[in-house]
Amino acid sequence: MRPPPFAVTLEEHAVLPAIGDESPVYTDIWKTFPSVRESLWDFDSKRLADLDKGNVRLQVISSLPGMASVNPSGCRAANDELAAHIARHPKRFAGFAALPMETPEEAAAELRRAVRDCGLVGAMIDNHLPNGTHYHEKRFWPVFEAAQELDVPIYIHPAPATDESLRTRFAGPWPQAVTRGLSGGCWGWHEDVGLHIIKLFAAGLFAHLPRLKIIIGHMGEMLPMMLDRLDGSRFFSQGSVGKFSEVWDRNIWVTTSGMFSVRTLEMLLKVTRKERVMFSVDTPFNSSERGWRFLEEIAEKGVFETEGELEGFAFGNAAGLLGLRV
Repeated sequence: MRPPPFAVTLEEHAVLPAIGDESPVYTDIWKTFPSVRESLWDFDSKRLADLDKGNVRLQVISSLPGMASVNPSGCRAANDELAAHIARHPKRFAGFAALPMETPEEAAAELRRAVRDCGLVGAMIDNHLPNGTHYHEKRFWPVFEAAQELDVPIYIHPAPATDESLRTRFAGPWPQAVTRGLSGGCWGWHEDVGLHIIKLFAAGLFAHLPRLKIIIGHMGEMLPMMLDRLDGSRFFSQGSVGKFSEVWDRNIWVTTSGMFSVRTLEMLLKVTRKERVMFSVDTPFNSSERGWRFLEEIAEKGVFETEGELEGFAFGNAAGLLGLRV
């Protein structure tokens, strides 16, 4: 099978000055990824060159995770900054809004403004507040109600682990970099987002908002292998939230976001509708060129049955979900 003609990517990060990139977590991360920090600040030559090397026609940009949730004025300014960058490269960039989830009413109002006035195509939010709070409590629901009203998705992205979690769950007789890895992209990020989605389900959010659109990354944040387990559990049978697999099919979209594993993608596709699975790179922690090699491998190994399904994965599903012109 031939590779797709181009790609669209949607878990792709940048630093917006109004929010910045200064935090203890990122001080450690920059030690592990010294070249990434510079790339995060670039919206022109380096970023466009990276897109071209990976045949990415359009990139959906979001602010660096873990920086926005307690900063209402910063989010507003950052969304304006992002809109200005998109205006300079309208055929190459789109954007997800940053939201101050600590103040849900302000976050909902900013989502409406960012979509209606700035032209952003949804929001990317941290998986939890700095103290570890998830968003299943009803005080957070105005944000999700606004997303359903606007018919735009919310992308729930992993957030840095709390200091307490680092100390009690992930620290050990190994370097600090290993602790960060265990709490982040090697394990902790994914289990925590998966848990969060289950909490939203158990709290009845999806029953309350049946047209809500949620995106999660990293091949489904460990949830695909748990779908049958969750459906078969009697713990949820006493409520009125339905089956988790129904929510999975109706409300959840999944990106690959830098996990370039064919066999993991094949497992995801066994339990997920093909039109709900989308390619992403995780710029600049991975390169678009590396992502393109993954698409070529998928085509070569015939992971999708038709070229139409492969093109849907590479760009069509994202374009349909986000209303992108590609």
